Amino acid sequence: MVLSFSSPCVETIGTKTPFIEPGSPWENGYAERFNGKLRDELLNGEIFHTEKDAKVLIEQ
Repeated sequence: MVLSFSSPCVETIGTKTPFIEPGSPWENGYAERFNGKLRDELLNGEIFHTEKDAKVLIEQ
């Protein structure tokens, strides 16, 4: 979701983004911590049938 928005923006200004292995907190600790907290505190307690269901809960 974020990648589909950010890639054109990044390309427009001529910046390159590094590849970071998923689950590598030593490479990008802030993002890994945010993703882990979001998963632990919100997403693991729910069952989503569609991507839209997940987006609605996240945006609340």
